[in-house]
Amino acid sequence: MFRQLKIRNLNGIICRHLASKKETKMNSDVYTMGAEAVVAKGNLLVSPVNVLPQSKYGGITTISLLTGESLIGKQGGRYVRTLLQSARVPVEVQRIRVDQENEYFNSVLRNRAAVHIEIVHDAVAKRKALKICHDLDLYVFMSRLRTFPGFNCRFPDVDIQLIAQNNMGNYAELEYVPVRGVVEALSVVIQEKLERYLKYAFQAAVEAGRKRVTVIHKISEWPVTDGVFVDVAKYIHKKDYSCLELETMELDDTVSRLILDPNHFDVLMTSDRYATFVATICSGVCGGANLFSAIEKSEKHAVFKPLQTKLSLTGYKTLSPYGIVSTCVDLLNHVDQKSCATNLWNEMLRTMREGIKTGEFGGNDSGNFVICNIMNQLRCNMFSEVKS
Repeated sequence: MFRQLKIRNLNGIICRHLASKKETKMNSDVYTMGAEAVVAKGNLLVSPVNVLPQSKYGGITTISLLTGESLIGKQGGRYVRTLLQSARVPVEVQRIRVDQENEYFNSVLRNRAAVHIEIVHDAVAKRKALKICHDLDLYVFMSRLRTFPGFNCRFPDVDIQLIAQNNMGNYAELEYVPVRGVVEALSVVIQEKLERYLKYAFQAAVEAGRKRVTVIHKISEWPVTDGVFVDVAKYIHKKDYSCLELETMELDDTVSRLILDPNHFDVLMTSDRYATFVATICSGVCGGANLFSAIEKSEKHAVFKPLQTKLSLTGYKTLSPYGIVSTCVDLLNHVDQKSCATNLWNEMLRTMREGIKTGEFGGNDSGNFVICNIMNQLRCNMFSEVKS
């Protein structure tokens, strides 16, 4: 059914062996071969994540809010709290600092939903973010990228849903020493994990009313790992999701067409190897990463981020209000506060239509002004509803 079945089964055995070994400091005088090699870095999740009862007291949903002590972290925390309060939703925020790593994991495990707002600056912070994806098994990365008139986009009516694998392959960060003086990095492909991700992605595309799915790969360079990805996608599509149109496309061709004809695409699906790169290209075509949000999720847990944070873009001294609003909308939809999510989204679109813009889009307004404008209108709407 799928190519290289024996190789992939062997990889699964080796991966479980490597994941069971404790991380060991490399010693140039001690080395072993193959599956017995010293694991210099990385691990794989081999046991399921414990799922705690959902923390919902008196009808109020509690979410975790991870922010740093930087200007962007504090600013993002204020934005999220004021928007949720103005949207009048029964959601409480439990703020966790970046340095409270264990508390953050336990908080998300307990609350099941979190907002992460901090631009990643160094390898340590990046490793912590990857660890959360690993420990909570957040195997799906999603972002909806679309155009807004007057916001740095050459093409109208672009609306692309990116659904990518999030915590396998390169994300495992597995490195080992097969012989002295040689270090190898593993990109692990496990059929069971691929099937889980692809079934979720196809189902999400159907529920969103999408029509065509493009599976991105690079079989010309990685015929086995990417070949398996494409084979599994074709099999699941033929078996359960033939209502969708399926096409496969090499990464280079995808990038070229995204730049020249982005309206061709509806849903993009890809492995973790190309996810961040494709998200960067799509966001650039649609006006910039600071306009959008990202979701990292599993069946029970989800972490919401501005795409600016997900892509670790550090060129901005302030946090874009648009990505924060989009993040809050995703969160409200996730906790089943859909009407509030719709109201918040419509208010952001209103500011865009009225020409209220921040400096990076040619406007003269600050991010604080955009947020306050949205917040004040939400409160005015509240009073109008009460009066009527």
